[in-house]
Amino acid sequence: MKIALDYSGSPLELDIPDSFSVETFAPRSVDRTADFAAFRDEFQSRGGEAAIGGSPLIVINDGYRNTPTPLVIEWLDQLASNLLDRSSFLIATGTHDAPTEEHYRNILGRFHDRLRPRTDYHRCEDYATMAKFTDDPLGGKVLVNRAVLNDRPVLIIGSVEPHYFAGFTGGRKAIFPGLVDLATTERNHNLAASLDAAPLRLTGNPVAEHLQLLTDQIDSPRFFSIQVVLDVDHRPAGVFCGRLADSFGRAVALADQIYAHHVPRKYDIVLAELRPPLDKNLYQLQKAVENCQAAVADGGALIVLSACEEGIGSPHFYGLAERWDPMRNLPADGSPVTFGSHKLSRVVTITRRVQVLVHTRVAKQDVRRVFYEPLDNVQDFLYSKRDDCEKCNVAVVYDAGHTVLAN
Repeated sequence: MKIALDYSGSPLELDIPDSFSVETFAPRSVDRTADFAAFRDEFQSRGGEAAIGGSPLIVINDGYRNTPTPLVIEWLDQLASNLLDRSSFLIATGTHDAPTEEHYRNILGRFHDRLRPRTDYHRCEDYATMAKFTDDPLGGKVLVNRAVLNDRPVLIIGSVEPHYFAGFTGGRKAIFPGLVDLATTERNHNLAASLDAAPLRLTGNPVAEHLQLLTDQIDSPRFFSIQVVLDVDHRPAGVFCGRLADSFGRAVALADQIYAHHVPRKYDIVLAELRPPLDKNLYQLQKAVENCQAAVADGGALIVLSACEEGIGSPHFYGLAERWDPMRNLPADGSPVTFGSHKLSRVVTITRRVQVLVHTRVAKQDVRRVFYEPLDNVQDFLYSKRDDCEKCNVAVVYDAGHTVLAN
């Protein structure tokens, strides 16, 4: 069987032995997409008119998400022609770096020149821009960007798709962790050391439940959420407006239909393709690992294709790996776990059960440093398995940064 997987924007053609049983998975398309009329009806029926009075704050995602922010801004401009000119914009960067100029242009689209002077971004370690919101049941205090704590209306533009340890992204994540302090995010993300924090899972997921607890305290009528779900072709499959929890919950139901595949068996080999922007570095590559690993049989192989043109992606993550003891799955020097440790502990736990092989342009020593194994030739690996596993079950996962295989 011949297949072609995207690798750095070009097809990588593979020949899967005929004796292998092959199934393919990808996000699903929809027959009818959401347009401005659908958005307007949803927005108005959910009380959106109250959210666009005065001078609203519009919270938007950064450049590492597929959120169709320019489209939603276009819809808002059609809804109220002077809305954009009396609004300010805040990018919910969370712990990510400051947006690049390319990010700004991608986020704001054709409105860049008009909106850029009134667009700021969150800095998770700039405490002067934050104020205490509440005490965290995990300990410490939760600081939130002051811009969302005043009396003005807040519109939140997001998109919902599976998230590898928060269950689903979007919705509440624009504020938690999008607009909070680093320590709060660290406490939340440390809960992801548990594999109960898994894609598609909200109930019983310690990360998701902590986020929801914080959201319940801020989810008031002053916050109006616009959540978009995209299909396989990045078209708006649905748009959901209203209070944070309600709009998120309805978007999750559609996102599950599009991105999740609940498979009844496990596979000897899973081939996982990463597409832009998630194929840029080793740090982002983990999304494909997490989305597919549950469907790999014990001792099986998960092969991730990701060129990682930007290399490692996170010097902090790489530095943690240098000090990590994989035998104990803890920092080698006995120091407390810190921000980013959850990613390492999860990788080590997963690689104890299955092989994780990475076809990439990153140097082999760097791939091994974060506990993956480099794979130069995917085709040779498949042929080598022909003798070891005459009737191998193979899953081919397109857009594995978003497609989830769940048992």
